[in-house]
Amino acid sequence: MKDWFVNQTPREQVIVALLGLVGIGALLYVLAIEPLSTGIASRQASIEAQQRDLQWMRQQAAMVSANPIIASKTKREIDKAPYLLLDEAIRQASIQAPDRVTPDGSQGAKAQFSDVDFDKLLRVLGSLEQTYGLTVKTINLSKKNEGLVSARLSLEVGE
Repeated sequence: MKDWFVNQTPREQVIVALLGLVGIGALLYVLAIEPLSTGIASRQASIEAQQRDLQWMRQQAAMVSANPIIASKTKREIDKAPYLLLDEAIRQASIQAPDRVTPDGSQGAKAQFSDVDFDKLLRVLGSLEQTYGLTVKTINLSKKNEGLVSARLSLEVGE
């Protein structure tokens, strides 16, 4: 290839060199710059959507807590440790047993699921909050398949 390039006229050598630089520039743009800028834009859009969702959730939470019917609703007295209540609620909901349920101090519980139906898990957590005031302190979810998630969560008795 070097011999072919050397045998070309100086004008053709300049044209080939310029085409090579344009090709390298195009490859650099297609393989590095474009995916990077697209990724940044999609992440920014995702963050904006999550911020809108969070703002909406905060508004809804304020409306729910301001509702006198819900605010005055008395919760059951907790007669068991929170991790036992969580385990019991999971069994009653007929969802797959968690990999681990452990106490988190005297007023909390931690659970870890490898595969759990997302909708059923939310119903269980909502039921625990409504019935006993056991609220989600932290939750980490990872989508596995359609409708299934891997979850790690921490619950605590709310005030």
